[in-house]
Amino acid sequence: MSGSEWIVGFHAVLAAVEREPARVEVVWVADGLAGGRARQLLDAARAAGVRYARASRRKLDEVAEGVAHNGAAARLAPAPLAQAESLLDVPGPACVVGLDSLEDGHNLGAVVRTAAAFSLGGIVVAGPHPPPLGGAAAKVAAGTLSLVRVAHVGSLGDFALAAKDAGFWVWGAEADGTPLERVELPDRLLLCLGAEAGGLRAKTRKALDGTVAIPIAAGVESLNLAVAAGIFAWAWRRRFPVAAADRRQPVDGRPDGGWGRAGDRP
Repeated sequence: MSGSEWIVGFHAVLAAVEREPARVEVVWVADGLAGGRARQLLDAARAAGVRYARASRRKLDEVAEGVAHNGAAARLAPAPLAQAESLLDVPGPACVVGLDSLEDGHNLGAVVRTAAAFSLGGIVVAGPHPPPLGGAAAKVAAGTLSLVRVAHVGSLGDFALAAKDAGFWVWGAEADGTPLERVELPDRLLLCLGAEAGGLRAKTRKALDGTVAIPIAAGVESLNLAVAAGIFAWAWRRRFPVAAADRRQPVDGRPDGGWGRAGDRP
């Protein structure tokens, strides 16, 4: 099917079969692979009514395009991108991540996983082409693509102006920004991060209400974009905890799951 994309790796393929079976056109499992994960994937495909087949390692290598597939791949119908405006049409606290000219699938997948982990309002990717949601992005996202709304816009600067009209503050991650520990992040935030090579574009910078930085040790030039997104997301979510009904089970013995109370400050 035109526009279809391949995802690879057992976690990504299994998540697609279980969460979005209507998008899965076919599942491939490597010839001769008969371990527990292979059986689990084939059983899930059968249960969901998804077509599956055995494939040679050569065919899997071809569709993986250099990404480690571990013997599993699936062809998916094009992912339905969200309307950018819908990310802003939400009540109450919301954090949307804006990625300026990001083309690296690994980083995009990691940011998607972060957005899912912290229940962010979505991701908007700016650039001339739609974001690469298959391949490396899908594998690194580890099954969380279906949990996060991802939109595409031509200009993050223009989207930032629309976000302001919707009551969002627009902050950019910049090395010379105000240190994160000195900033009170707003309840409605569009956080803009630039591609590691070029940073934020001039039009995006012009739309910012302020800039924020993560202090790092001398001699280290910068953090990976996805790592920085994770730190900012944690800081925002700590300030605005998720509703108790949506919270995951505590992992550290604290009844609030480690987020703190709604009135707490970083």
